[in-house]
Amino acid sequence: MSRQPDFSTAPRRSRVPAWETLVAAAGLVALALAAGGAWRAREEARTARSRLAGVRREVEAASARLRALDARARGPARALPVTEAPPARIVADLASAIPGDVRLERLLIDYAHDGALEMHVVARDAASWDRLLARLEGAPWLRDVQPGPEAREAEVRSVIRGRWVGGGP
Repeated sequence: MSRQPDFSTAPRRSRVPAWETLVAAAGLVALALAAGGAWRAREEARTARSRLAGVRREVEAASARLRALDARARGPARALPVTEAPPARIVADLASAIPGDVRLERLLIDYAHDGALEMHVVARDAASWDRLLARLEGAPWLRDVQPGPEAREAEVRSVIRGRWVGGGP
């Protein structure tokens, strides 16, 4: 007996079992969740790469600053700009030039005017005053030395102006 085609008007029922439909639906949901997770992971990875690149740029900039500071610290003393010179450095340079019988009473440092100095000094006698001026005028770290008025009887009190340019003994 051969099977004849059914030309009836009633639709045929699908012969796919319900559990297969449920499994297929669950598979589609799992696929959608996995795709969403993969998309989020890809975005997070891109964000992490971007942050890493920023941190690398910051590290490189900090390393360059550190190398510059290290080179300046190891280099000659003249490398220190006047505006960054600590007052202790300027005072140490002055102390190396001041003879033992001369006293520095007051020191004004004007960083706004390229390290302008105003020194109020007292020398025990005229010879000490002359030694002080000779040392200051010969100092490689001091320029534009201008002694103020002086009286040469007994001790000498005066003001000396100059400009600290760096260096040192």
